[in-house]
Amino acid sequence: MKRTIILAAIGMAVFGFGSPVRTVAQTAAAAPADYATFTKGLTPQRGLFTIWRKSGKVYLELSKDQLDTDFIQTAVPKNGLGGFVVTPGLPYLEFPSARIVRFTRADDKVVVTWPNTSFIATPNTPAARAVADSFAPSVIATASIAAEDAATGKVVVDASYLLGDVLDLTDAFRFAFDTDKKPGSAYRLDDTRSYFGPTKSFPENSIIEADQTFVSSMPPDVFDNVIDARAIQVDVKYNIAKAPSPGSYMPRLADDRVGYYPNIQLQFDADRVHERNRREIVRWNLARHPMVYYISNTVPVQYRDTIREALLEWNKAFAAIGYPNAVEVKDQPDDPNWDPDDIRYNTVHWLTQAYGGGYAQAGLVWDPRTGEMIHTSIVVDADLMRFGYMEAANLVDPVRTGDGGSAMATREAAYAAGAKASALFGLAALWAMDEIPTGQIPPHYDTDFLKAIVLHESGHNWGLQHNFIASEAYTAAQVRSRGFTQQHGLANSVMEYTPTNVWPKGMSSGNYFQTMLGPYDYYAIRYGYAPIAGATTPEQERPTLTRWASQWSSPWYRFAMDEDVSWGSGHAIDPRIDQFDLTNDNLSWCDAQVRISNTIVRAMPARFERSGASHDALREAFEFSLFPTIRCTRVAWHYIGGEALSRAHVGDAGAAPPLTPISRSESRRAFAFLEAHLFSPSAWNLQPSLLRQLVYSEWVTDLPQPLWAYNPPQRHDEPVAQIVEDLQQQTLTSIFNPVLLQRLDDLSLKYRSGSTMSLNDDFAWTQYAVFGDLRTRGVTSMGEVHRSLQQFYARMLAQMLLAPGPGTPYDAQSLARAELVALRNDARAVRHRSGLDTLTAAHVAALESIADQALTARMAIPPPLAGASP
Repeated sequence: MKRTIILAAIGMAVFGFGSPVRTVAQTAAAAPADYATFTKGLTPQRGLFTIWRKSGKVYLELSKDQLDTDFIQTAVPKNGLGGFVVTPGLPYLEFPSARIVRFTRADDKVVVTWPNTSFIATPNTPAARAVADSFAPSVIATASIAAEDAATGKVVVDASYLLGDVLDLTDAFRFAFDTDKKPGSAYRLDDTRSYFGPTKSFPENSIIEADQTFVSSMPPDVFDNVIDARAIQVDVKYNIAKAPSPGSYMPRLADDRVGYYPNIQLQFDADRVHERNRREIVRWNLARHPMVYYISNTVPVQYRDTIREALLEWNKAFAAIGYPNAVEVKDQPDDPNWDPDDIRYNTVHWLTQAYGGGYAQAGLVWDPRTGEMIHTSIVVDADLMRFGYMEAANLVDPVRTGDGGSAMATREAAYAAGAKASALFGLAALWAMDEIPTGQIPPHYDTDFLKAIVLHESGHNWGLQHNFIASEAYTAAQVRSRGFTQQHGLANSVMEYTPTNVWPKGMSSGNYFQTMLGPYDYYAIRYGYAPIAGATTPEQERPTLTRWASQWSSPWYRFAMDEDVSWGSGHAIDPRIDQFDLTNDNLSWCDAQVRISNTIVRAMPARFERSGASHDALREAFEFSLFPTIRCTRVAWHYIGGEALSRAHVGDAGAAPPLTPISRSESRRAFAFLEAHLFSPSAWNLQPSLLRQLVYSEWVTDLPQPLWAYNPPQRHDEPVAQIVEDLQQQTLTSIFNPVLLQRLDDLSLKYRSGSTMSLNDDFAWTQYAVFGDLRTRGVTSMGEVHRSLQQFYARMLAQMLLAPGPGTPYDAQSLARAELVALRNDARAVRHRSGLDTLTAAHVAALESIADQALTARMAIPPPLAGASP
C-alpha cells in the first residue's frame, strides 16, 4: 500500500536566502499606462495593498512609501491531497515560515527581492557597508509596471511572478515519489494550466492565491483512484503582511538552557567575540497585544470547550509574571466580513484527510529581523479523535528517530499520531484489566487527550521548543499519585512527548494525560516574557536572564531538545532524553508497560471477542499491545554507550560536569530488557490459535475503489514475524552504528575501566543474546523469528569485517572477526549433533558458511585512511 507522506515544517530558523525560485517568465512590457485609464471600470480590493484584477491577471498597487519598504511574506498550500504529500497551511522544504520581501523600482519595472536578514551590523557603519557588499539579496522576479500615477507616484505591477514554483513543490513531489528512479515521471509546473485564484486585502495583509498545476507521466494508481496523479493542482496562498515598525519591539536573547526557537543572525559589529551568531528568541509581543485565538467553525462543537480550556491554561503562567489575560479565545463570529485569512486573527482549524493518521501542527510566522511573532495557528486532523482502527505498521514507529532540520518537522507532524497510539494502548489496557467495560471510554478520556495535544501545540505558538527530558523530573510514585499529577502533570512540561499514564492491575495511577502546565512551563514563560526592570536593550537584560537560566540542574527545570533525540545518526547521547517514556527510571516503567501488554494479550479472547462481531477488534487490540515493547526497545538501546549530558554552565548551582557516565550495571540492565523482550527465542511465543484470529474485515473489490473508501493492510493475517524482525534489525543496526561504536570505544579514555559499558560488552552481550542457544545441548529446533535474527546478525558481523561502514573503529572490526570465529565453531559443533530438524540443520549450516566465507575471504587490505577509526 502507498504510505501517507506528510511534509510539514514549523518554526524553523529563517534565513534571508533560499533555494532558487522558478518564476513565470515576464515578457517585455510597454510603457506604463495612465493610472486612471488602466483602472477605469475595475473594482479595487483595498487593504494593505490595493489589488486589481484585469483580463485574468492580478496586479498589486504600490504606493510611493511602499517601495523600498520591508514586508513579511509567507507562502503555503491552501489545499492538500487528502493526506498525500501536500498538507494544507504548512510551509514546505527549504521555504521558511516567513521571509522579508521588498519592492524596488527600476525604470519601468519593479524588482522583487528577498533581502538579507541573516548578516547584520549597526546601520551606517563600515561593517554594515561590508555586509551590503558581501551579501547580495535574492532577486525573485522583475515585475512589469502596468500603470503609474504621476501625481502620487503609485504604480500598479503585474503579479504574475507569483504563478512560479516559489514553494519548490517540484522537489516535494520528486522526493515523495522518488521520481529520479522513474524516467519521465518527474513533476513540472504547467504554465498553461496555472492561473490566479481568489485575492483579498485586509488592513495588515493581502492575499493572492495561485492555482498551480503540476504535470507528470505518473500513473494514476499512485493515489489509488483518489485523484488523477498526472495533473495535480495545488492552490498556493501568498500572504504579504505589514512588518512591525522598527523600534516597536525589543528582542530577547536566547539561552541554550531554556528552550525557545531561536531567530539566528550573524553579527559583524565586533571581532572580539566568541562567535558571531546572535540568537534571539521567537516570541509574541505581549507589550503590543494579547494572543487572541479564534476557534474556526470547522472545529466540531463537542471539542470547542476543550480547546478553549487548553489555550486559556497558559494564562496561569502569564498571570505569575503580570499578564493575567495574555490569552483570549473567541469563536469565529457569524459575520460574512470576518475572514480567517486576515492576519490579525490567530486561528484553530480542523482538517479532514483520508487516513491522515491523526496529527496536529502549530504554525508560526515571525519577523526574521527580530524574532517577533506576528501570527500563530493550530491545525488538527480529524482522525486524531477517531479512537478506532490503526494499522500495526503505523504503531511500529509512530515517531521515527530522524536527523537534520526537516526531521524536527516530521517528528512534530508525527507527535499526535504517536500520542494517539499510546492513548489507544491505554484504552486496551483499561479494558483488559477490567478497569472499565470493554468498548467504553472513561469520562473525559478523549477530551483530556485532546487538551494535552492542544496544550503542546499552543506551547509552540509561544515560541517554546520540545523538551524531551521533561519526563525525568518525577518518580514513579509521583506519577502514580492522582493528587500529584493533578497539580504538576506527568512531566515537568507540556512540550514533552508524554505517553498515556497507565500502570499494571493493582497499582494506582495518576491522571492519564498531561492536562496542565508543568513547572518548567512556568519557568520558561518567565524567561521569555517577564519584564526586566530598567533594561532598555537586550544586552542590559542578559545578567537577569543568565541568572534565571541557571536553574537547569534542578530536575523540574531541565530542558533538552530535538537534536538530543537524534539517535539514528548516533548524535544523541543521553538515555534520559527520549520520547514517550515516563518517570526518572524509564527502564522500570518499561517493565511495567510490558506487563500490561502481556495482560492485554492474555485477555484478548475474553475481552475483545463479541458474538456476531467481526475480528477487527481482536486484531486492533493486539496491535495496541505492541506499542510498549516497540517504544521501550528504543528506550533500552539508548543506554548503549550512553552518557548523561548537562546543559548547566560553569558556576550554576548544583551543576554536574557536562558529561557523566551511565554505569555499566545500568547499561547491562537495559540490555537485559532487549534480551528478554526482543532477542529471546521465547519473547514472541504467541498462541497459534490467537494468530489465526488476527484478520480484518474484507470488502468487495470488483470495481475500482478510492483509497479513502478501502484501505486494507497488505496481508490478510497479522505480519507478526515481519514486525518483530524489522524491530530486531533496526535495533541491531542502531547499536552497531559506527558513531555509537566510536563512542563506546572512547569511554575507556574518560572513565575507569569496568565502570561503564565497553565496546567488548556490546559485542559479547549481543553475541550471547543472539547465538547463546547454539551452546545449549538441548537445542533441536528454532522458530522463524529467531532464525531470521541469527542470519541478520551473522551477515552484519561479516559486513563489519569485510566492508565496514565509514568511521567503524578498528577495534570493532577486530571484535567482529573474533565473534565470527566463535560463531563458526559453535555452528560446527551444533551441526554435528543429532536430533536437529531439517530446517534448523540447514540454518545452522548456513551460519557456519557465512562465518567461514567471511573469515577466509581473500581481499586486498587497503591502506589506512585518516579518520577511518576516530
